[in-house]
Amino acid sequence: MKRFKLLYMLVLPALLLTALLSCMGTGEAAADHGTPFISEEKESPPPAGDEPDTSGVVKRESAAKASDESTWSEESEAPVVAEALPSGKTGGSTATRSTAASAGRPQVSGLKAGFADDNKQFNYFVQFINEYGPKVNYIPIPIEERIILKVHDTEGKSLPNAEIRVYGLQGQELSRGLTYADGSYLLFPAAYGGQGQSYSVEIDYNQQSQRITVDRFGRREIEVALDIPRAPLSRVPLDLLFILDTTGSMGEEIQRLKTTIELINLNLSSLSTKPRVRFGMVLYKDRGDEYVTRVIPLTEDLQAFQSSLEQVEASGGGDTPEDLQAALQEAMNMSWNRVGVRLGFIVTDAPPHLDYGQRYNYARAVEEAKQKGIKVFSVGTGGLDLLGEVVLRQIAQYTSAKYIFLTYGETGESEGGAPGSVSHHTGANYQTDKLEAIIIRFAKEELSHISDQPIEEEEEYFTADKIGTEQREETLNKLFSMAISQLIDYSTVRIDRGTAAAVLPLSPAQSDLSLNSEYFTEQLILSFGKDEKFRELFRIVERKDLQNVLEELELQLSDLAEEQGAAQVGELIGAQLLIIGKLYSTAKGYELFLKLLRVETGEVLSVTKAIIDTALGLEA
Repeated sequence: MKRFKLLYMLVLPALLLTALLSCMGTGEAAADHGTPFISEEKESPPPAGDEPDTSGVVKRESAAKASDESTWSEESEAPVVAEALPSGKTGGSTATRSTAASAGRPQVSGLKAGFADDNKQFNYFVQFINEYGPKVNYIPIPIEERIILKVHDTEGKSLPNAEIRVYGLQGQELSRGLTYADGSYLLFPAAYGGQGQSYSVEIDYNQQSQRITVDRFGRREIEVALDIPRAPLSRVPLDLLFILDTTGSMGEEIQRLKTTIELINLNLSSLSTKPRVRFGMVLYKDRGDEYVTRVIPLTEDLQAFQSSLEQVEASGGGDTPEDLQAALQEAMNMSWNRVGVRLGFIVTDAPPHLDYGQRYNYARAVEEAKQKGIKVFSVGTGGLDLLGEVVLRQIAQYTSAKYIFLTYGETGESEGGAPGSVSHHTGANYQTDKLEAIIIRFAKEELSHISDQPIEEEEEYFTADKIGTEQREETLNKLFSMAISQLIDYSTVRIDRGTAAAVLPLSPAQSDLSLNSEYFTEQLILSFGKDEKFRELFRIVERKDLQNVLEELELQLSDLAEEQGAAQVGELIGAQLLIIGKLYSTAKGYELFLKLLRVETGEVLSVTKAIIDTALGLEA
């Protein structure tokens, strides 16, 4: 019999529905109630698993600005607005305070969760699959090559739900699907087999068609502009489908949903833009239980949905795996909207059964989701094991969604499989917050792409301050080691062992920064060369006779901060990847931008930023 989780874990689906539906009000009417999220700088502790120390290097994040919204709480008689201070990276705490409108009123508590964006940290995800995939009985999905198409109109606005078809050399269709709300579509050339080195891609939107040729080994991100305005939508359709494990360990969550349907209705009535919200569920258990799957269709009729939900009971689940694959097949067969946003959320504490010999498996499900433009987020709850993590992350990554996992105050990574522990292997590249705040963020991101009310993206950066317990070079070594690690993790291409890489001199933005540029370059090279994990990954290329190379190419030192000039140098010295950067002087200190550059295409693969205390530089 599956374990029963602690009571505080059992409110997840209700909070997911409540938070998602409460986040969709935007515009002037919602602004009258105040701001639920305040944009503030968030400070993060060292990566999970590290022992606490007094280091001068900290990873930070500038919080995205959220639009004004009204929110109804279960305990209130009128709209309640809370100012949530989102936590920082990897184990940071979440602080919440009330505005004057809600002072003294009890608030609905939230679960602490983390999430990882495996398309943002693409190289890290590829390495995760390579390391942990062979340890479990999973279905390989060939994602190691990835090209991102971004389709937009003449004004730069994203074109959602554009039809994409990818053809091979003989005109055979290799893949097809719809762009997401941000206009993106992912190509995975490794999945196309030996179909040549280029593809013909047809893009259709609102009766306009355009064809482009995509080089398999060319740029990893391709912008496509159609000479057509985006079709306006007065009310954006938003489908929310919860794919919920309803075995015995999930019983209290079902009961929680039954008591919060009226609350969802209150949230809907307070929205200013009145998006066409439909919600439904695919409930699933396992073979031998009362049922394998049961569907509550997507509907705008709250009373009909509530009536169906009242009949749901949780039971069964004799072994740990459940029949998630059957549930995914039902989910893909739902009547999804065609012109809006489509989001699915898997909520489970168990991996799927992969030993039933099902022809329709989760690999087929994610391909179908991609064809229909459905993002499938995954939420792992207490006890999820390594197989569960691998599968849920595969599903989320392939459909451009994210992997969410509940956290219980543990440090470091975990393979889960026990109460109070969810398998997660995300290094330092995950954020923590209240679960409802995370879900709100995701829903807002999707709606903002279509509603012309963009959300300011968060900016991750590092800070390095001079402290008495560290030598200057020690602090800088920590800084550059963390910065290089992030450049590697966030690379848009897979980085194989033995890749030839070099560090080029940092370019000063002002002439008086020349000495500090040289000094920071020296420290960056030292960090790159002496860190064991970098030496194992790269074949480090020495920068011999760099001045002669610059003269041969008729370049200046300042040209090394630009992609084209740096790529020319990289080709001559035999490097495949380069770390380049530019140093600025600001009121906060030195500001250093670092880029990971692919020499073959001159394409920037990842970027990071550091703010460095002037006391860590050379004295004037």
